[in-house]
Amino acid sequence: MMDRRDFLASLGAATVASQVSLRASGAPALASGRITLLHTNDTHSRIEPFGPGNGAISGLGGVARRATLVKQLRQQLGSVLLLDAGDTFQGTPYFNRYKGRLDYQLMRMVGYDAGTLGNHDFDNGVGMLVEAMESMEQLKHANPAFPFVNCNFDCQGAPALGKRVRPFVVREFPGIRVGITGVGVAFAGLVAPKNHQGITWRDPYESLKPIVKRLRDVEKVDLVVVLSHLGYNLNGSAPDDLQMPGQVAGIDAIIGGHSHTFLEKPTKVPQANGETLIFQVGFGGVNLGRMDFAVTRGAVKAASGSSMPVEG
Repeated sequence: MMDRRDFLASLGAATVASQVSLRASGAPALASGRITLLHTNDTHSRIEPFGPGNGAISGLGGVARRATLVKQLRQQLGSVLLLDAGDTFQGTPYFNRYKGRLDYQLMRMVGYDAGTLGNHDFDNGVGMLVEAMESMEQLKHANPAFPFVNCNFDCQGAPALGKRVRPFVVREFPGIRVGITGVGVAFAGLVAPKNHQGITWRDPYESLKPIVKRLRDVEKVDLVVVLSHLGYNLNGSAPDDLQMPGQVAGIDAIIGGHSHTFLEKPTKVPQANGETLIFQVGFGGVNLGRMDFAVTRGAVKAASGSSMPVEG
């Protein structure tokens, strides 16, 4: 296994300053703009590419390769957000040794703009999750620490985590304002009570409704993005991404996780005012998702997407 310092040094060459500043709420939307959403989900501490013997994903993935691809796309496209849908932790010896600290430090170096939390991010408890976040915040000579978004975890009993998890963030680019929020899967049967102590799960649809309304009516965003760690399609057994557009009006994009679903392109679901694009790109960082939106006067006029393999 590569030494941690050597790995951090090698990745540094591929980093790029990528954060965009938060704009004061309520500012008017401009006439038109374009935005590309790049995204990952369920990376599960897969720092290096998959080795031989892993079938179709052999040789794919790796954080350094992802950083290079993201840098190239930012240079080509300009207006880009890099987002993650949770389950960053658990799955390789890197997590066993570094307890998630390395994962978040590398995500900051790559230039993530926001992320949400999955069930496996609580595997070592709230305290260790906060420690990993703190290690990212303390990292020097890198991009700003990215925020975590979630609106259905009540963190009143875990204030150290609560101050690091926001219900939403707003990002601005030329001609477009983007609102980003997140939701997480229920803890029952997935996370031991001691590992989510102080945090209460709330219904994701009911939690999203006031947040989406605020993003539309108060923050005046042109595009609403949900980072979802619910799963793509649970066939009505629990809240999921496919049901969400019918339950919560006003969502333009759902970047999903949890179910490790490999989609080649976004699923388009009709809603009251247009359609919602739902996308998820497997697991382990083998793919990088891309969705492109063109907005005119606050309405999406064109949208598309694809899954890009992360390869050498």
